[in-house]
Amino acid sequence: MIKKWVFAAWLIGMLLVSLPASAQIEITDQAGRTVRLAQPAQRIFFSEPGDFTVMAMLEENPARRIVAWNRWRLDKHTLDHWRSIDPVAFDKINQMVIDGPQNLNAEMLIANQPDLVVLDHFFGNAKQTIARLEQAGIPVAVLNLEADLRERNATEGLEKMAILIGREQRGREVADFIVRHVQRITQRVTKLKEQQVALPTVLMEPHAGTGPCCMSVGSGVLMGDLIVMAGGRLLGSEIVEGLSAQLSAEYVIASDPEVYIGTGGRHIEARGGLLLGPDVDPVASRASLQRVIQRVGIAQTDAVRNHRTYGIWHSGYPIVNLELIATWLHPELFSDVDPAATLAEINQRFMAKPLTGTFWITPNPTQKAH
Repeated sequence: MIKKWVFAAWLIGMLLVSLPASAQIEITDQAGRTVRLAQPAQRIFFSEPGDFTVMAMLEENPARRIVAWNRWRLDKHTLDHWRSIDPVAFDKINQMVIDGPQNLNAEMLIANQPDLVVLDHFFGNAKQTIARLEQAGIPVAVLNLEADLRERNATEGLEKMAILIGREQRGREVADFIVRHVQRITQRVTKLKEQQVALPTVLMEPHAGTGPCCMSVGSGVLMGDLIVMAGGRLLGSEIVEGLSAQLSAEYVIASDPEVYIGTGGRHIEARGGLLLGPDVDPVASRASLQRVIQRVGIAQTDAVRNHRTYGIWHSGYPIVNLELIATWLHPELFSDVDPAATLAEINQRFMAKPLTGTFWITPNPTQKAH
């Protein structure tokens, strides 16, 4: 009898060893590091403000999984919107304001008792902080959750995050939606370039209207690279280093861009900038666009003369922004692309609670703003 019990115990042990550890979750993050969790993360710190939006696509109530969050660039209206999903859960989040990896304090994070710290690539440079967190037994994942449409695997960060919270299928659904919409644009632009069609020159001004004409985004910056992906030539890309730089009014006039696109948000409203974002009235937004394009430099360009001036929310969904830019640059080629319908589908299929407001604007009141 004893031998039978010994054999039974041995057999059970072998079966347990041979079965996969279903409770354990493991990924390789975007820095090539192995991240293991005993169970789906429930107490998460996010370094990137926009990660809340991605979580709202993966979860019906994203606030319940977030113990602390770096929300430093978000305006009050966006914060109020996310809070309205579940005020009780949202108010329990430690709302941090951290402007860079040099100010990411390990002890401050440890005090929140997270079971996962998610850092975007910018904050992923805080090597000493990461080492201290891992010494304390806190897993750290370096992931860019927002889809980088320029990359072959644009939704990698989003999909890996979905695995870490036990929502892998949902992550695949969101990823498939994004990839399908990106390909619709890029495949046509590829054919356009093969035909050697002249591409329109575009001035994209970040945080438009907060100073004299005109700032320009640099090459390698996502918002500026969307111009290239949509079939345009980014003005100033050959001379602007870094995220952005000032172009002289004389340079802009001489270059004479065919299209102007300014990025805006509520964060620059007080400085007279381009007004876009949650709870913004389209009439006020269009009026702000008119002020922006009347500045010396941009006012003397073909873009203004031909009414090809547009505004886009700086924090908008990248795939919607890509579709908007494509339809503005090549209206005939993308006549069947409806960014408003894409936004509506995102809201209906994925968002815990859709944002409402004005997220893009055109110079013509007969053209619909959203």
